[in-house]
Amino acid sequence: MSDLTTFPNAPLPTDAQVRARSNLFIQAARFAVLNIKMIVMVTKGHH
Repeated sequence: MSDLTTFPNAPLPTDAQVRARSNLFIQAARFAVLNIKMIVMVTKGHH
């Protein structure tokens, strides 16, 4: 018996999504935005 789980109905990423995920500049920009969102959330939590 195989322990492999498959998801046949899962959507496949488009070519644009694959390029965006492998582009370091886009990854760095998304990382920066995520960090800014976290900083804003933490600063709002401290009254």
